[in-house]
Amino acid sequence: MTTITDATTAVPTPTPPAATTASSNGLSSDFDTFLTLLTAQIRNQDPLEPSDSTEFVAQLATFSNVEQSVRTNELLEGMAARLDQQDVSSAAEWIGMDVRHSGSIAGDAAAQDLYVTIPAVADRADLVVTDALGREVRRQAVSPDARTLAWPGPAGPLPAGQYTLQVEAQAGDQPLTPVPVSHYGTVGEVALTEAGPELILTDGTRLPTDQLEAVRAPR
Repeated sequence: MTTITDATTAVPTPTPPAATTASSNGLSSDFDTFLTLLTAQIRNQDPLEPSDSTEFVAQLATFSNVEQSVRTNELLEGMAARLDQQDVSSAAEWIGMDVRHSGSIAGDAAAQDLYVTIPAVADRADLVVTDALGREVRRQAVSPDARTLAWPGPAGPLPAGQYTLQVEAQAGDQPLTPVPVSHYGTVGEVALTEAGPELILTDGTRLPTDQLEAVRAPR
């Protein structure tokens, strides 16, 4: 995995995913095998009973299709590599920026706003905090009409570590689907992974770029 720590750093060309490389190797092998078999057939055919011309033309057409498949696959690999490089270069421009996401938050993070959309039918809501092992470590009643909440709240900071936030709401006695809570974090690095570019925030959170909700200048 290659890590980018500066937006102006040259990005090496990514290695194609294993599955794509395997596919290309398979096509190349089929191509070589077909060519060997076709050459052997022509060399060893009976001069008195040569291969049917129609069948021979069909074999040549198959040969052409296999060759084209190999060339197409190679072109697609090259395009994918260039797109990956462009994605990383674009993501590198976010280094130092604040990004909004609903991933984990550091227990000792500085005071900040949390963002949530609680269903309008809710008449009760709690902010629930769980640790990295999924254990509930805090539950705090919040207004069901709230659109922003305060972190870390009246109870104060939590021990160092990463925590997940969500709001559990109810309408009467009926529990509603838990609602994710989002917040801002600062991008410190951009990493290239097999799944694509990944942001590494200054609090240690690793965030795929497709999980971003907003980007803003640091405050």
